[in-house]
Amino acid sequence: MARKSQPRERKKAKSANSAPSPRRTVKWLSLILAGLFLGVGNWFAHLPTEKRAAFGTYEPLFEKLGRITADFTDSLGLTGKDAEIIYTAALPTQNKFYFGKPEVADLTKSVKDIHLLKRQGYWVGWSPMCGHPVYAVYTIPAQQLLDKPPERPPFSIDPEAKDCPTPEDYTRTGYDRGHMAPNYLIATRYGKQAQKETFLMSNIVPQKPELNRGPWRMLEKIVADELTRTGENLWVITGPVPSEKKAYIKRGKARIPKGFFKIIASVKDGKLRVIGMYMPQEIREDKHPRYCFTSIDAIEAMTGLNFFSALSETEQAQLESIEPSRFWPSLEIF
Repeated sequence: MARKSQPRERKKAKSANSAPSPRRTVKWLSLILAGLFLGVGNWFAHLPTEKRAAFGTYEPLFEKLGRITADFTDSLGLTGKDAEIIYTAALPTQNKFYFGKPEVADLTKSVKDIHLLKRQGYWVGWSPMCGHPVYAVYTIPAQQLLDKPPERPPFSIDPEAKDCPTPEDYTRTGYDRGHMAPNYLIATRYGKQAQKETFLMSNIVPQKPELNRGPWRMLEKIVADELTRTGENLWVITGPVPSEKKAYIKRGKARIPKGFFKIIASVKDGKLRVIGMYMPQEIREDKHPRYCFTSIDAIEAMTGLNFFSALSETEQAQLESIEPSRFWPSLEIF
């Protein structure tokens, strides 16, 4: 009888060995859960701004999950969407208002006293009433002139800008001297003299330190170092979003905006692509720029300015209504 029971015992032993071990089960469950969380994070990363905000206190957590995969899949062109239209016009060969100078469309939001000042690397729309620029416009050539910017020059008053604040007017106000035309980008594309002009106070707006040294700085690096890898020229419009409070920094020299916008445009493969960004003053220092996308329509509504006036009304309506959900892919494999 002992001999007859041997096959059954072997069968039971074999069955026991083939059963998954608890450790292996935990491992597979962990992988499945990790994949699920990353998938949900990627989905979250491409939601419109208002839908992400509905996550409340969990929003920072999902932002981190989303970035783990979304930045990678976006770079390959696998996920995300662009704001773009078909565009076949000739491209500019110099720094100018190619898609049309920003125009005041709503005086309840913007100001009328805009003085256009031309610099070596950028244009600035200066407002004596605000004590800061309403916008700065610059072209980013595909090729760099310098690998890194020279040593930072000191800030200085701009004799061409009426009622221009001094650098000391910002001292101990709780606000940084925030560049509109950025030091790093202008210096590496246009040289040392152009860099000095970015430190004129006519290029400066009050910015909270958490914004200026956090997501705003990160965005400037992304634009200068990553978006230019496509080998195309870029055109940028950037500036403050006015606040209804109309509060000023110390001595009443410069009005404090409630946030800042940046618009980046590129023409590639017969398409005009734009990216709209908005960052409020009270932003988290660890907020990544990929979560600050917005439409051009939204920026126009906040600033009272009209952009891309050189386009037809149909082209503007099509291009400006879309909120993109990614930076342009650096390598599109599909």
